Amino acid sequence: MIRRLARLLRDVARGLPDPERDPDLGPFCTHLRQRYGRHPLALSPEEWEEGLLGLIAERIAEGWDRHGAPSAARDPEGEGFVASFEGPGEPFAVRAQSKREAYREARKAWVRRLLG
Repeated sequence: MIRRLARLLRDVARGLPDPERDPDLGPFCTHLRQRYGRHPLALSPEEWEEGLLGLIAERIAEGWDRHGAPSAARDPEGEGFVASFEGPGEPFAVRAQSKREAYREARKAWVRRLLG
């Protein structure tokens, strides 16, 4: 899915007079220029894909270092489990019947905040 999104972004950029000046696409195009040392439109579709995958992985790794990943434990107030994280943004907690389900929901919310 990420690879298809990268190709779509490349197609959109090819239709712009200067993709690096575009308010939405510009920061990613600048990232690509810095990563590969060439104009984004001179890059192959594979370089766009790797650039996007690298950027996403970098954001998640930085978030993990800065905020820590969510954690899950048995709910002390009842049956089931609670998973939580402290940031980014406001603290977050979710309750579920299984530890796996609680942790999964917390991870999804955490990644959304990191990438948002």
